[in-house]
Amino acid sequence: MTRSRVLRADALLLLLAIIWGSGFIAQKSAMIHIGPMTFITIRLMLGTAFIAPWLFLRKRSAPLVPTRFRTLLPILLGVIVAVFLGNWLQQTGLVTTEAGTTGFITSLYVVFTPLLGLLIGYRVRLMTWLAILIAVVGLFLVTVAGRPVLNSGDLLILLCAIAWGAQILFVGWLVPRMDPIQLTFIQLCGAALVSLLITPFFETISLESILAAKWDLLYSGLVASGLALMIQVFAQRNAPPAHAAILLSLEAVFAVLFGWWLLDEVLTTIQFIGCGVMFIAIVIAEIKPPRQLVPRSEGD
Repeated sequence: MTRSRVLRADALLLLLAIIWGSGFIAQKSAMIHIGPMTFITIRLMLGTAFIAPWLFLRKRSAPLVPTRFRTLLPILLGVIVAVFLGNWLQQTGLVTTEAGTTGFITSLYVVFTPLLGLLIGYRVRLMTWLAILIAVVGLFLVTVAGRPVLNSGDLLILLCAIAWGAQILFVGWLVPRMDPIQLTFIQLCGAALVSLLITPFFETISLESILAAKWDLLYSGLVASGLALMIQVFAQRNAPPAHAAILLSLEAVFAVLFGWWLLDEVLTTIQFIGCGVMFIAIVIAEIKPPRQLVPRSEGD
């Protein structure tokens, strides 16, 4: 792998971190007009529409690990539920939580991923346990010490980070067994269908309100979901895993910067310190990630 290809991939990952960090602003501002369930339904549908043409344009994928459909199905259902919960919990939490704080707490998925991995045989290294301890301290500073009253939205964002940690584990198992574009489409489309079925029971859908939030929805659906996932697929072909994890964790930094710039969000000194502590935890967690399980053929 040439250095120029790695640098190109790193540049794409940095762009992806900027897109995802700025995406929190669109998510937050859309809540002025529409509810969280309506938002994620339209966002996921737009992301699905963006990915759909690539199913026909994609090149032949590398050889896949042979796996029966009845083995794939429960994992596919799991990843769809994880994507839905990750989106729903995050969007609902954003109603009462700042965009910058949301970005940092969401980034804790890099800590929860190896913790959840213990359930399926991942080995958690000492550095990861250190990162978890530091992350807890940072989270305390951002949410409890940094505010006079604990924000209920912070808990939802924390649960969202757990959902994304599960999604990463599911995807890690599925990637050797499925075409990546097809897998991306199934995640977005499946989660969109779940949202579409559930939303009418929670919110009244208003066309006028949707049109009022159209730019936020278009950015979140087409750019921060569809385009961003495509960038991730292409970038991670050539980016070393450590580069990818650390660069993508900058999403949290950009979320704070964009929140301060565009939404006039103000974090206390203690919260800023907490964000810094959490960012250190994120980087430590990815210095030496847990060993992945070796994919096996049918019978696993």
